[in-house]
Amino acid sequence: MAMDTVTYPDKRVASYIGQHFVPVKVHVKEKPDIATSYEVSWTPNVVVADEGGKARSRIEGYLPPEDFLAQLALGLGRYELDRQQFDKALHHFEEVSQRHKGSEAGAQALYWLGVAQYKQSKDPARLRPSWDKLMKDYPNSEWAKRANVPKKS
Repeated sequence: MAMDTVTYPDKRVASYIGQHFVPVKVHVKEKPDIATSYEVSWTPNVVVADEGGKARSRIEGYLPPEDFLAQLALGLGRYELDRQQFDKALHHFEEVSQRHKGSEAGAQALYWLGVAQYKQSKDPARLRPSWDKLMKDYPNSEWAKRANVPKKS
């Protein structure tokens, strides 16, 4: 498959991608089989995939550089979480939760931070600190709704 060089006008984005990813640009009209296999129906569509080509995270549409960086870091966190590399996943989620406070990405990072802490420890109580912060700081977010597990009676 011929690959085009992927360039990003924002130097921070280009640097982050260069450090953490192997970017591949696919022209979906020229390679519809690849687009179909990654369920790409709209562009731009950035798929964070593992070494075997399995999609681990997806970023659809245009985002400003800071938001794009947050989504890339969340994608790395999800990739590491799926690989059970919990320390690396925690690092990415903590970084996004701090750097992107007040944003949807910050809320999402707290959600996945709790999940990663639980999976690392196997202790359900490890969900609580991150999810409590999520509920307090982002009460109306989609991620707070996802973390609002009904209490057993």
